[in-house]
Amino acid sequence: MSAKQKLAEMNARAATLYKADGKTMSAFRGLMAAANREGKLGPAMKEMIALAVAIGRGCEDCIIFHTAEAKSHGASRDEFVEVLAIAIEMSGGPGTVYAAKALAAYDEL
Repeated sequence: MSAKQKLAEMNARAATLYKADGKTMSAFRGLMAAANREGKLGPAMKEMIALAVAIGRGCEDCIIFHTAEAKSHGASRDEFVEVLAIAIEMSGGPGTVYAAKALAAYDEL
């Protein structure tokens, strides 16, 4: 399954959860908006920080989501690869596996 298909499926699952529990999901969206408010760091960098955490946690859906967001905010492939290197440094072998998945998603998206 392609990264685009996985992203579409993840978004569909999130929409279903939002319909089931709008109050919690609205609160979560508020948290996302607060964390991503305008500041010293640009949106692409914030998404790449979230990506590094997702790699360390091994969350494949989060990796695809934050990869797509970083790319949509103009993160270059070279910047992306530098962030992957930091994620690998901080999470070792498992980080290497998930960083490779993130790079594949970047290239597909």
